[in-house]
Amino acid sequence: MPTITFTLSDFGLASLASKLPTVKFVPSGAGVAGDRLFSSTPVAAVMVGDQGTVTLAATDGVAPKAWYTIRIEHLNPGGEYTHFDILGMQIFIPDDYDGPLTGLPGVPLATNTVIVSLDPPPPGYKGWWLYSPAAGQEMPLDDPLIGELRMVS
Repeated sequence: MPTITFTLSDFGLASLASKLPTVKFVPSGAGVAGDRLFSSTPVAAVMVGDQGTVTLAATDGVAPKAWYTIRIEHLNPGGEYTHFDILGMQIFIPDDYDGPLTGLPGVPLATNTVIVSLDPPPPGYKGWWLYSPAAGQEMPLDDPLIGELRMVS
C-alpha cells in the first residue's frame, strides 16, 4: 500500500505542532477493489512534529471512482477543535506510489479531454491523445502516426 509523506506548516512556514494538528485523509465514499470492500472512514496520518506519514489504499481500480480529500484539524491543549482546513483537491493515489504528497496527481483530466502533443500523456491519464506537434514544434515528416487520435486507458 502506498505511503505518503508531507511537512505541515502555515503559509509563514511556521510550525503548527503547538496546535496539536491532526491530518486526516477522507475517502470520497465507500468502494470495492479486488477482494476488498472499503468504508469511507477517514485515515489519520501519524504526525511527529511537523512531519506526517500515512499509508493508504491506492485509488486505482476502486469502483465507484474514489479519491481522498485532506482535512487538517487544529486542537487546543484540552483536545477541543479550534480550527480546521479542508484542502480543496481530489487526491488520487496510484498503486505503485510511495513518496511526498506533492508528487501525487490531483484531479485527472476528464476522459473527454484531448491532449495534443508529441509527448505521451501524463501517468494515470485516461482519455484521448492526438499525436501531433504543439505550436512552435517541428513536425517530424517521416512519422506516419502524426495526426492519429488515440484512446489512452
